[in-house]
Amino acid sequence: MINLSAYNDKKLRVFLKDGSTFEGFGTHNSFDYSYCEFGIAAECLQICDYLIRDEEIERVEIMEAAPSIRSTEEEMAMLFSVRRSFSEHLKRWEDNELPDKYDHNCFEYSAQPSREEFERALAFQRERGDTFIKLEGDFPLENDFGLTPGVTLTMQLTGSADGWVVNDGIEIKEPRYKDLKEIELKHFGPVYGEDFTARNMDHMFEYLDYRGAYIGEKLVGAYYFYSADGFTCVDGLIVDEDYRHRHIAVTLLKHAVSEAAGNVVCLHADEDDTPKKLYEKLGFQAVDRLYEYLSTDIGSQTNTEDNLRNAVLHRRTFCGTDGQEAFSEE
Repeated sequence: MINLSAYNDKKLRVFLKDGSTFEGFGTHNSFDYSYCEFGIAAECLQICDYLIRDEEIERVEIMEAAPSIRSTEEEMAMLFSVRRSFSEHLKRWEDNELPDKYDHNCFEYSAQPSREEFERALAFQRERGDTFIKLEGDFPLENDFGLTPGVTLTMQLTGSADGWVVNDGIEIKEPRYKDLKEIELKHFGPVYGEDFTARNMDHMFEYLDYRGAYIGEKLVGAYYFYSADGFTCVDGLIVDEDYRHRHIAVTLLKHAVSEAAGNVVCLHADEDDTPKKLYEKLGFQAVDRLYEYLSTDIGSQTNTEDNLRNAVLHRRTFCGTDGQEAFSEE
């Protein structure tokens, strides 16, 4: 008999008797709680909104890794998504609260997937009613199945922020919810739709800490961050387009470095984006690469490489990189 209470509030890898696995932060639900709350007559481990009954579990491992930027980023991802086995070379990240966000609902590859594995993943997405498929991993694929490639860099601050030019007229504080929603809808609503933008912001706001740049009562910029194991990841940096070229982004980043209190500070950038050049000027250097392959138009296409060649890349959205495209400063 497995003592499931020993795994409460820990980062877990759960092996099921059917051979599948789940990875994420676990919550122990007693028999009484599971029955009263969900109508399930079993002791359970809950990972996000997945309830795993005790009789389904073969064994449980606590996921302990040496502190690193990658492990901190993974821990942040697990605030939103469950990672579960899918095929020999693919695991699937799943966020059932926001199933139409492809960064939270993608396939992570550990080796080159076979054609059969990709076809199965494609069929899985279509059965869910999704119009997108995304693969991501630590190395470039030999066969990308016609998906559009991209690279997201993790950049680490290697120097000091002491010499950065900032705007002394800006107050940095926790943003008011209505202010943050207004700036997100202004910049992302026309591109991704107001419904998705609002749901995504609500989802992120629930789990992450935000900081905002105010000029008077006007929110002119913001970012969110996550800290663990000596690292602080800064993401979702956005500056109001009506207030650019006022050192707002740099002022926000300098505050993030100060608040990190000695942690290693890192952020994300698309390899070919303008923000990357700004970060390099500030002393950030690329220390990791995530290779991404995406189609956002699979619903009307057949499973052929020729048709998938017409897929259009929408870069990483709201989980970091696209938020960074919302400013440009010199």
